Amino acid sequence: MTRTLSIRTVLTILMVGEIVAAIGITAWLWYGNGQASINNLTRARCLEISHHIEDQILHLLTTASNTAKTQKDLIRSGIIDLNSAESIQQLLEHQMRHLKMNRWLTTVGIGFSNGLFLGAQRDPDGGLQELRSPAGEDVLHERTLGEEVPKTSNFNLLTRPWYQKATETQQSGWTGIYKFSGIPPQLGATVFEIIRGSANTVSGVALCDITLGPIDEFLRLLRMTENGRSLVLGKDGKLVATSRGHSLGSDESGKIVQLKAADCEDALIRDTFLMLETKLGEVSTWPVRGSQELTTSNGKVVSVWSPVKDAGGINLISLIIIPHDDLVTEISQRTRTTGLVFLALILATLPIVWRTAAGITRPVRELNKGMQKISRFEIDGTPGVPSRLTELNQMQQRMEGMRHALASFEKYVPSRVVRDLVQKDQIAQPGMTEATACVYFSDVVGFTGIAEQLPPEQLVKLGGEYMEAMSQQIHNQDGVLDKFIGDAIMAFWVAQVDGARVTLRACITALESQRCLARLRQDWATRSMPQLHARIGIHTGPLLVGNMGSSTRLNYTVIGDSVNLASRLEGLNRFYSTEIIVSEEVANIVSDEMHCRILDHVAVKGRRQGGSIYELVCEKSLVTPELLELAHLHQSALACYEAGEFASAAQKFESNSRRYPEDQPTKVLAQRCLEYSKSPPENWAGFIPLDLNF
Repeated sequence: MTRTLSIRTVLTILMVGEIVAAIGITAWLWYGNGQASINNLTRARCLEISHHIEDQILHLLTTASNTAKTQKDLIRSGIIDLNSAESIQQLLEHQMRHLKMNRWLTTVGIGFSNGLFLGAQRDPDGGLQELRSPAGEDVLHERTLGEEVPKTSNFNLLTRPWYQKATETQQSGWTGIYKFSGIPPQLGATVFEIIRGSANTVSGVALCDITLGPIDEFLRLLRMTENGRSLVLGKDGKLVATSRGHSLGSDESGKIVQLKAADCEDALIRDTFLMLETKLGEVSTWPVRGSQELTTSNGKVVSVWSPVKDAGGINLISLIIIPHDDLVTEISQRTRTTGLVFLALILATLPIVWRTAAGITRPVRELNKGMQKISRFEIDGTPGVPSRLTELNQMQQRMEGMRHALASFEKYVPSRVVRDLVQKDQIAQPGMTEATACVYFSDVVGFTGIAEQLPPEQLVKLGGEYMEAMSQQIHNQDGVLDKFIGDAIMAFWVAQVDGARVTLRACITALESQRCLARLRQDWATRSMPQLHARIGIHTGPLLVGNMGSSTRLNYTVIGDSVNLASRLEGLNRFYSTEIIVSEEVANIVSDEMHCRILDHVAVKGRRQGGSIYELVCEKSLVTPELLELAHLHQSALACYEAGEFASAAQKFESNSRRYPEDQPTKVLAQRCLEYSKSPPENWAGFIPLDLNF
């Protein structure tokens, strides 16, 4: 007997697995907490960097604003006499010294309402230039210190954007960030201060240009992670400065323009910005300060943003982007080491857990599959390997007992019917519904006489072999074997839409049954046993199908005139010495697949009107020229018979009989026509009634 184990023992072994799970969960929590701590520290560090960026930008903006205010104060205080060349020269020298001290200041100057402009700027080589545009002249003289000949270019103070904005707003402020001319191209901004004259009118405007290049340098020098990014952008989403220097680019025409963050060449900046816009909307609607963990095409990133707001009106945002991998590199390495230790522990217990799990899951899976099959009334199968677990072993034994019980039950009822009820989760109830079905009857020729001659043991054996072979042909074509009536068999096929398919199956069953019976006769002959012959009748028509009986005992069957007609067609084989007779309905349905020969026009008991009956001969693919000729000659003679021309019909049938002497239906009709030619029946309607009560 197979030794089994208790499930308690198995559960004790599975404690090892619980320990492994506890270790894994602890490691996961440790890793998660470490990540959370690093993320918090990262956000704090990013905010600190944002403050540094803000301080740097405010320093630039404040320096520029103070420079412009200095020019205004010098004018307002009267220290500079605009009518004195010496005063102007002092102003320019002061401006130039200021430019040398602050390399991000590129241009300082003063424009007056009469069109006069005085200023100084730093050239690309680091030298200083004196700027002058006389009143009333649309020209700007640019003279580099140390040179005598100035350069000239078109210039009109009153059309300059900074001058127009100052006069329109009547207050000091900043222009927007824009691209400065010159090589290399760079971004900058202009601050302007209003100089008021008498009656508080605007007599001039002091300006100071600053380049934003130092912000790029400052961002590059910030201490961040290896792949981190820092950038400054405006409320319109355009880049002002980045730690990778990608704030300028080219448009479709090749013109250098200020890039939007969404068009940045740096994939990390571009993807992060697009994700933030997707989550938060346009930059102008972002919260004042915040952070987001995002998943981009470059992986997970941590983003932190903070405002940089100047009192003059330049509103910028600093954005810090740090890839998640940069944050967890160290913790990942330590986690990997810890994981290897845990893995070694798990591998040590894995063989035990695996063997135990296999001992439980294998029989459980087999039981589950077996229950699924039984739920579909599929009871074929072989017993699985016995489990060593006591409870599972007992379940396997009970499952096999259930399978055996259902296998026995299946022999008493149509399995298709029970399977359909099981799949629909229904309980069989008395009741019938209208349907179209093909009904099949078969009966053994002379079985009563054979039964009287054989000993009971041989009779049971002979009948069992016959019933087994005939039943198998019905099952092969998915028919419902209704009942055994002594040596007779009743079966049927219910059509889903029409009778075509099921009728063909019934015809195939009939032909295959006769062929199988022919093979059995050869075997019976070798054993000196009676050689059985069977007659078959088939009809397709409307009937009632369902459960007949009581609430405690039911029989799934069909009833109706179609059933009676199929039974009488089987009996008609006796008159014509044929094996398979089908109704006209069946012959019409299978006319494309089967060769059916018209036999006669008869009215069987229970039907007042006559109808044609046919002999099912073979499949269309097996029909021979002789069979076709016989069918044609028989039909021609039958037409004369139906028309009441009995003498002519008798001659034709006799001629057919001489040509095909073994054809019994021809002889039967020849004899009938001969008798009718001598004594014609009264009120001839083309058919004769046949009483099958014999």
